[in-house]
Amino acid sequence: MKMKNLLALTAICVATLSFGQVERTTLVETFTSSTCPPCNPGNVALENLLANSINDGKYVSLKYQMSWPGNGDPYYTLEADTRRNFYSVTGIPQTFIDAGWGGNPSNIAQSNLNSAYAVDAKMDIQATYQVDEVNQTVTVQIDLESYFDMTPGSRLFVAIYEHETDNNVGGNGETTFEQVMKKMLPSSAGTPMQPILTGGTAHYEFTYTFNGSYILPPNATQPIDHATEHSVEEFSDLGVIVWTQTMSGAKEVYQAENATMGFPTNSLEENSVLVGSASIYPNPAADQATVVFHATQSEDVEIALYNVLGELVSFETLKSVVPGRVQHNMDLSGLPAGMYTVRIATGAESISKHLTVR
Repeated sequence: MKMKNLLALTAICVATLSFGQVERTTLVETFTSSTCPPCNPGNVALENLLANSINDGKYVSLKYQMSWPGNGDPYYTLEADTRRNFYSVTGIPQTFIDAGWGGNPSNIAQSNLNSAYAVDAKMDIQATYQVDEVNQTVTVQIDLESYFDMTPGSRLFVAIYEHETDNNVGGNGETTFEQVMKKMLPSSAGTPMQPILTGGTAHYEFTYTFNGSYILPPNATQPIDHATEHSVEEFSDLGVIVWTQTMSGAKEVYQAENATMGFPTNSLEENSVLVGSASIYPNPAADQATVVFHATQSEDVEIALYNVLGELVSFETLKSVVPGRVQHNMDLSGLPAGMYTVRIATGAESISKHLTVR
């Protein structure tokens, strides 16, 4: 939210500061191949369904190219095979909706998506990414906020995908392929997460450089070796999907999100602080909490604390912060237990983070 006067917001905080959950974003994962005849109509049906305007902003979609039938898709990777084994996929095409509904994408109905949308999100995911096309590097920043006491053993998954590819034609009639998974960060195993309690937050950062030059493998029998080569057709066409998931039982997906291109800054201002990467720890906290954010240039930063009624509890100004990683300790002693909002702002931009005081 753009902001010119932080204190002016005090009067309207009751309306603007809320602790309600975000809406669920549904994870749609599809196993497919350019050598699979039924995958062509399956992908067409899926894309047509997702393109319906009533689904806008409610889902993320990711395609894993497989190693069969025949010699399989040239863009098959061993990481895609890990996801295949995770879901015990033995036939394609096959689509999973939040790890639940699984079947031929030709048979997915709007009601299947609606049922997934109706499930409460258990987490808020805020994710941004940047692509350095010259150096073939993707950087991702992720902030999580949990709405429940997280199950031990849950993992964070990050997938870099290409919006559209054309070179992996394999004979099933398809000539373009959407949301093709290229690399998972740090791998297809995901990142084990320390359990986050209700109201708690966590921050993650990933950087990956695609090695070598573009290679089009002849087929899936010679999959891409990420250590020496890559299969990205256009680095300008990359996206990032983030989700959290349990590893056993129902393989529950807590929430998913399409990362937003570009770390939050105010493009209209010459000097701006990258407050979009802010995090707070520990959270929940007792007497003290530490606010961490990244500053791109020297500028004053305001840190305000509001209670659940929207009342300003404390206010501090950090003068001319030094560019880089900034840490600031907040004194919480004497505050009643409950939910609070920490607002970090420059003169032109701000971000809010939830904080639980015990």
